[in-house]
Amino acid sequence: WLLSNELIGDVTAESRGKEEDLQLKNAYKNVYQSGTNSLSHNDYQRALTSKDIKLQPKRACIAGLELADILAHPIKTACLKAKGLITEPLAPFAERLCNAAHPKFHTGTNGAIENTGWSCF
Repeated sequence: WLLSNELIGDVTAESRGKEEDLQLKNAYKNVYQSGTNSLSHNDYQRALTSKDIKLQPKRACIAGLELADILAHPIKTACLKAKGLITEPLAPFAERLCNAAHPKFHTGTNGAIENTGWSCF
């Protein structure tokens, strides 16, 4: 999205603990330096302001991270359900949340979320 709109941005996550933070930092650095199957390292470096992920403690109560917490679980559950990896239905609020979020995803012609191969809804 950043690339398609010729913008740049930061990546910030909540700190989870010493080992988890190290794993996340290493994963981010790997993507930034090497890219992925979907995007080259040049694409990531053009879209992101820093080669290092920014980690914030939960107590900082960053609004964007709080919103991500609210969205992450229902959307993950919807994706797993669409892939047949779980069978339980979404809770009514989670279903409403996913329906509201879905139009915001950048999807390709096959309905998959761009650069992921996942069709979640």
